[in-house]
Amino acid sequence: MSLSTSTVPSNPAEDRLSSMLSSPNFSVASYLNLALTSDNSSPEQLQRRMAELALQLQLQTQACHEDIGRIGAELQAIMPRCAADVGRLGVGLEGMKVDAQTLLETTTVHNEEGEALSGSLETLSTLHALQSNLSKTKDILTAAATWDSTIASISPLLAEQNLNDAVDALSQLEHGERALQGMPQKDDRQAEIAKIRTQVQVMLQPQLNHALQNMSSRLGPLQQCVALYSKLDKMDSLQEEYVKNRPGEIHKAWFGFAPAIDTAAIEASSSNNNDSGFIAWLPTWYEKVLSLLTEERRQSSTVFGAEMAPEVLVLVLKECFRPILPSFESRLKSTCSADPSTMKEGAFESICTAYESTLRFLSLAYELIAASFLDVAESGNQTTNGAGLFDDIKEVSLQVASPFAKYMQSFDQLEGKHSEMATQLVSKDIQQCVGNVSVGNGLEALQDATERLKGLAPFVFPLVNGALDRFELMSGGFLVGEALAAVDQILTDHVGEMVISIRTLSAAMTTDNDKLADLFDEQYVLCAMDLLKMAGKFKRDLGGFEDGTRKRLTMIAGRLEDHSKLKLEVEEAKLSRSKTSSAFTLPDSLSVVEIDAVLAEEFCGDQENPEDGTIAAVSMLKRLSTVPEDDQSVLYPKTEDSIQRLANSCHSFIFDVCSAVPKKQLRDMSDMPAWSEMSEANPMDSYGTLPQQYVTLIGEHMLALVQAFEPFADDPETLSLANEVMDKVRDVAVQPWNEFVATAGVIGSSESIINTLMVGNDITGLVLQNSALTEEDAAFEEGISDAEKASAIFCNVWLDAIGLAVTGKMLEKIMRFSQLTPKGCEHLSADFNYLINVFSALGVAGHPHPFISHIAALAMFSDGELKAHIDTRNRGDPIEGALRAVEVRIALLRGISVD
Repeated sequence: MSLSTSTVPSNPAEDRLSSMLSSPNFSVASYLNLALTSDNSSPEQLQRRMAELALQLQLQTQACHEDIGRIGAELQAIMPRCAADVGRLGVGLEGMKVDAQTLLETTTVHNEEGEALSGSLETLSTLHALQSNLSKTKDILTAAATWDSTIASISPLLAEQNLNDAVDALSQLEHGERALQGMPQKDDRQAEIAKIRTQVQVMLQPQLNHALQNMSSRLGPLQQCVALYSKLDKMDSLQEEYVKNRPGEIHKAWFGFAPAIDTAAIEASSSNNNDSGFIAWLPTWYEKVLSLLTEERRQSSTVFGAEMAPEVLVLVLKECFRPILPSFESRLKSTCSADPSTMKEGAFESICTAYESTLRFLSLAYELIAASFLDVAESGNQTTNGAGLFDDIKEVSLQVASPFAKYMQSFDQLEGKHSEMATQLVSKDIQQCVGNVSVGNGLEALQDATERLKGLAPFVFPLVNGALDRFELMSGGFLVGEALAAVDQILTDHVGEMVISIRTLSAAMTTDNDKLADLFDEQYVLCAMDLLKMAGKFKRDLGGFEDGTRKRLTMIAGRLEDHSKLKLEVEEAKLSRSKTSSAFTLPDSLSVVEIDAVLAEEFCGDQENPEDGTIAAVSMLKRLSTVPEDDQSVLYPKTEDSIQRLANSCHSFIFDVCSAVPKKQLRDMSDMPAWSEMSEANPMDSYGTLPQQYVTLIGEHMLALVQAFEPFADDPETLSLANEVMDKVRDVAVQPWNEFVATAGVIGSSESIINTLMVGNDITGLVLQNSALTEEDAAFEEGISDAEKASAIFCNVWLDAIGLAVTGKMLEKIMRFSQLTPKGCEHLSADFNYLINVFSALGVAGHPHPFISHIAALAMFSDGELKAHIDTRNRGDPIEGALRAVEVRIALLRGISVD
């Protein structure tokens, strides 16, 4: 065991011991008591522990003594030096005190009031004033003495074209004129100076023009002109001439653009090849401008000095675009009209491509200008914080991008038109793929149409993703409501086309319902189910697209917030232009999205109150990007409604296919002779009444549907997609029940009454018999897997809907009987009892419907029993009133008079 305290493992007890060592209340007894408090060892171990602690204390005490000795030695060495320094300071202060007293005694005088004044200070003040006056007098006398001679010397200098000396003489005159302020003939002197200045500038202009024309090869003459103009205090005019001359080649390249003419394209009415040629050429022209700015960064530093280079770069960039903006706007207009009604196909995408190129160009141009400023700032020669330069670059950027303003402000309309034209081809394909489908063309035509529809359904998502890309690019987050509405309309129109196509399929397949019933095969059901799967996948894809939209909106909101922060920093920095008095640093670069935020705020934001407009835009973006707790808010509400219509059309198509056989068998049910058949002479024959063929075919069909549904439902992924759009499947059964209630003569039937009768749960206590399975009766067997359970639930939902529709249709047909004889009642009871067995075998909760067993029981009532039963009905209750209307109708068919 080591005796060094530094190697003892750290624990709470050791920490408390260490803290006690540094405590002013330390005592050996308390230290040992604390050390031995938690130790339950034997006495020998305690003694050994105490010895160890004592040794540790001894070692620590020895270390403390050594530290105290070392510190004491250092203090002894320092003290003599400190004493010597204090002594020297005392001597120096004493000498200064003596000198001050001596000076005060020798220079003090008294004024009339007896107050002591320092004569030496008064003398110094007088001498300083005298010096200033003499210097001013010298300047005046010199200026007056040399005025005429200086003026006389300028004419010969100008005649000799000795501009350097002439400018020096002019500077001397201007200096003299300032010295002669207040002297007579001031106007004459200023007139002479103005005249000479004009003469000098006129003679300097050719020299400046020559220097500007040859600056690509020699900068010396231009630098001489800069020196002369600087002396004349006319750098602004020189800078203006320099900037105008600089982008000459750039302008020549712009106006020299001539796209290649494609004769074949011109003949095509929808072609815009010449315009797309400009869009492809534009980035190359931007590269030339950037090359000019790169060269200008070096040249302006040489000519004007590094401090002026950023300002000159901004002016040159501005001049590059100033004369071409009308032409730029005209070329964009020829590419794409800002009026959606006259826009050509693909033209708006070309505008977006040009705008993106412009943003990249502005980002690179900013980087060049900012680098020029920061180079000077790092050298310590820059006296401003760059806020003014930032605003200058922003102003030029707005000017450069101004031709795109109309397109940005009308984004929603232009995007809507662009996407409409882009989706026309898809719409045509959707329409064409269902055009040749009919029962007569066979199953292959239906399968082919189904596959093509499944392939065309998701085609719209790349289009709407492109629309959001263009929104992010052209609007920068502003006008988000209008943009999302445009995307919503694109999706809605596409879903609408699919709804029409599925309804067309359904109509084509059911035009000859009898043939469809004769050819019925489970493959028809699977084709219809595939369309349901397609709708489910589209809904899921829409959910993913909506989630992606929310993430995109969150990102855009963050960009706008960053832009607002930068804008605030710039505004604060502008109030303190000094480099040292502001924490603002000019950003060394601005990305494309940062440039876009600047432009979007100007062109798409609130023109009168930009700050409030940006705050409102950020607020809306955040609100739209947040999923509410109830999950009820959607970004594309019209599309959500359209998807429900798509689901309903798929439900109807599946129902039309699956109910083809029942429809065929029930079509002539009301006119069957069995219902008016007279009783047999031999009563024993009545016991042999069997279900009729129509109902046995319906029953067999219902049982066969289970095998038709199962292959589709056995695939978990397929089932998961189909379950996305399984809401309101029962709606397919509503129409037969509406017809049933109307035919039964139910007065005042509302949607809720019809729904109550159709569902059947609330009439179980009002019917004579009820064979419907309860939820417990229809429960799944124990040990069934989740996948098998999900498959069974899916099949049961469809069996429930089709069973309800078949039941409603049969009831409606019964209400249309012309007569119901006792023998007919036997047939009806036999048919319905057969249905009870079929639906019970299906194992679907709520089936067989309570009405089936009720009608079967009514058919077997005697006339008196039926009349007595009807009399017990409560006419005031709407549900019982509806049941009574059905029972009265049956009584009338049987020839029973009911009050």
